Amino acid sequence: MLAITNGNKKDEEYLEIPRARISSPALSSLIEEFILREGTDYGHTETSLEEKKRVVYKQLDSGRVKIVYSLTTQNTTLILSEDLARL
Repeated sequence: MLAITNGNKKDEEYLEIPRARISSPALSSLIEEFILREGTDYGHTETSLEEKKRVVYKQLDSGRVKIVYSLTTQNTTLILSEDLARL
């Protein structure tokens, strides 16, 4: 369990969830929700939702992205490993 603290006050606690513990349909929905929450692309070429999902799956496979559950907000999300290490 990871804790984000602000001085002596504990603000939020996270659990890292192993990918193998999440069903394929649930993981697909989590990834899709994360992508759609991130907003619109502003690049030169538009990338399909399926291509974005493939990229996130590769990042999960490589360990670059982690799945975390917030005990405070009771939400599950994705986070870059380096950002998780800073928590």
